Amino acid sequence: MEPHSTQKKGRTCESCHQNPKALGLGYGKISLKDGKILFEALEKPQTKNKKVRLSQIVNLQGETLIKFNRKGMRGFNQEEIIRILRVGFCLNCHKENSPIFKHWKRNIVCPKFPEIFKAN
Repeated sequence: MEPHSTQKKGRTCESCHQNPKALGLGYGKISLKDGKILFEALEKPQTKNKKVRLSQIVNLQGETLIKFNRKGMRGFNQEEIIRILRVGFCLNCHKENSPIFKHWKRNIVCPKFPEIFKAN
């Protein structure tokens, strides 16, 4: 698998797939509770809208919270965020070079986190 980067040295899989800032959610913690992915912001709101943090581009539902100044730019939508995080949860047990990632299929179901592997 090739890293998704334009730099000479690629980022680690964890640095994107387990990083809420890289997903556009801002600084915070991602967790799983009762089959739902949760995001807890770790910075105080700096705008009139108390639900929006300064480092945030989108919320967990994939709703864009800022305006981009370049045509075609956007944050990840909800489906993309969930798909990225699915890989992130797998990285808790499997290393980047694991065969599961070399032969990744969208319909893989993890026995440890089956609830987040439904439908997507």
